[in-house]
Amino acid sequence: MPDFQPNESLSQATMRTQDLVPTFIDAIQDTAEYAQLVVNNFLIPPYVFDEGDHSAWWDSDDCYHLLEKLFDILCDYTPEGCIFGSHPGDGSDYGFWEIEDTD
Repeated sequence: MPDFQPNESLSQATMRTQDLVPTFIDAIQDTAEYAQLVVNNFLIPPYVFDEGDHSAWWDSDDCYHLLEKLFDILCDYTPEGCIFGSHPGDGSDYGFWEIEDTD
């Protein structure tokens, strides 16, 4: 089980699916959810690695569905008092951010 910390970045300076999807997959590798993705063959298809960053798959519905699933999984592992998503001050910095008390 991953041990994510408050204010921990997973991915910085990019919003490209080519960068986010592999990074998020690496972050959840020790989870049951990752095993389910493998069993259901719901990961990056092998041919995409041969085609590289220019593969059409990175802009496909399948890729966006996987990215959405990864966001859901990472949200489930978010430390208490935090949210998972882009940093409030930097939309290209994805991680676990403490919820600021607005009282």
